[in-house]
Amino acid sequence: MFFFLNSKLNSFLIKLNQYLLYYYFRFFVFSQVNREKALKPRLLFGYTPIISNKYWSKAMNKKGYISHSISSEVPIINSKDDFDLYIDDLFPIKGKPTNWKETQRKLRLFTYILKNYDILIMSFRYNYFRDTVFWKKEAVILKHYGLKTVIIPYGSDYYIYSKVIDHSVKHNLMINVSSDIFNNKEKEERIAYWRDNADCMLMGIMLDDAPRWDFLPVSTVCIDSESWKRIKKNSLADGLNEPVTIVHTPNHRGFKGTEFIFKAIEELKQEGLKINFKVIENMKNTEVRRILVEEADILVEQIIAMGYALSGLEGLSAGIPVISNLHREDLTQIFRRYSYLNECPIVSGTPENIKDTIRKLITNPGLRNQLGYSGRKYVEKYHSYEAFQSLFEKIIEKIWLEQQVDSMYFYNPQDPTSYNNATSLIEHPLKNNRIP
Repeated sequence: MFFFLNSKLNSFLIKLNQYLLYYYFRFFVFSQVNREKALKPRLLFGYTPIISNKYWSKAMNKKGYISHSISSEVPIINSKDDFDLYIDDLFPIKGKPTNWKETQRKLRLFTYILKNYDILIMSFRYNYFRDTVFWKKEAVILKHYGLKTVIIPYGSDYYIYSKVIDHSVKHNLMINVSSDIFNNKEKEERIAYWRDNADCMLMGIMLDDAPRWDFLPVSTVCIDSESWKRIKKNSLADGLNEPVTIVHTPNHRGFKGTEFIFKAIEELKQEGLKINFKVIENMKNTEVRRILVEEADILVEQIIAMGYALSGLEGLSAGIPVISNLHREDLTQIFRRYSYLNECPIVSGTPENIKDTIRKLITNPGLRNQLGYSGRKYVEKYHSYEAFQSLFEKIIEKIWLEQQVDSMYFYNPQDPTSYNNATSLIEHPLKNNRIP
């Protein structure tokens, strides 16, 4: 009984301290922030520790915007200079960390953001008042000071396991990120909160129970395509005359379907095909890039999770064929009708067809080189820095300059004025991402 009462008292004191700090900052610190609306808004991407924030921010830097990426930590595959700002560097905690000090740091960071930025690009989970009792005050203050918010989920901040339609995906989420099973309520609250308060929301292919979207890109991810150009010459290896190098880059093996890929590779080797198989895990991005642009012939990205992620774009940009799961017609059809998925030269792979799909690519170097060429063109058109600049400037027109923007038609292939039709369509030999 004493332990229970003591725990309740500690919880009450923490909440009380957080509210006292919040109201102090709200009325005595935030009120001193003076802002003028700039024609060209200042952008802050973060603070989720994902490399996409770096790429998005650098894309807008190159377009002349003041744009920074901020992170809470340095992931193992990244370098310290991958992000512009770190919360620990901006506002270090002196001495032993306490809840009081952490709350104070969050409020000081928020004051800094109010003074220096105009549009915040965040995920559903990594918001600046995260882990405080006043997190629902964030959007109110941002709106009061004229800041705009763009929400782009990264995965685990959005997936509510009970609402994931694909049970294989759900099964592997429960294996690979089991702790999130107990965060459904928190996620639902935050998703609903930003659904109602965000100025723009981009979902990409994560549409299972999606609350809202304002543009319909197949993927929001972009890449520095100039840094991922192929160095290796087109290969004529067919697995009989010479080995074919296949690369797989799992971060969560179950989610990527790694066990099925291993089995397929082993069986193909037993059939007599010469394969040089490289599995890349916990490796610095610089080494991943070297392998893809200098050695790889095929990249197998993911065959359980739907769509493609940054690893797939790295392979496409490097000019090699990429295999990812694009089989679910209930999810892909909207992107074929109203976005640019029909131009995507990724070969769709599943656990059931992965062996046959890999075999076809190994034994047909001409097809590999054709898909590699189309993949490079696809990245340049839809996932380069220039492509993201086009998308984000349209977002700025809509939410910052408050212009009339038909955002739902930005990628509509039926609209002759859409982004898709501004340049030549990407041609490739696939039908619905399958090899005929």
